[in-house]
Amino acid sequence: MANSRRRDIVNFLVTELKKINGDSSTFGASYTYNFNLANNVFRQLKFIDEVNDFPALYLSAGAETRDYQTQGFTLANLPIVIRCYVKQEEAQDGLENLIDDVEHVIYNISSQSDKGILQFNISNISTDEGLIEPYGLGEVFINIGYEIED
Repeated sequence: MANSRRRDIVNFLVTELKKINGDSSTFGASYTYNFNLANNVFRQLKFIDEVNDFPALYLSAGAETRDYQTQGFTLANLPIVIRCYVKQEEAQDGLENLIDDVEHVIYNISSQSDKGILQFNISNISTDEGLIEPYGLGEVFINIGYEIED
């Protein structure tokens, strides 16, 4: 069951990130997405030489940790890295805009009690700092806390 919970959470996140479509946000009309990902959001890890369509996001889940509670439930933490790829002139500006879009989605995802999700937390954001222009590579590291029923 835990494997399906992890899979469901990553698939849910992929679905939410696919909402980055260049239009007004479905979370609030005051935010307009900087990019249209055209559904280029995937549940796998790819390196820049394997990416053909830009911009794109690739998600990869890390090792789950668990905290067993004596009250009959378990809290789990699932780290996920979101790799952000762009290809354009001034790639760092484009990368920052794409990361802004990703942050907007993550901070506006509502509670998902059906998946037991308790929180989303961005722990780290890093970029290539222009080393691979005209490409841009950024990583958004998030932690998802959720409850596992014993």
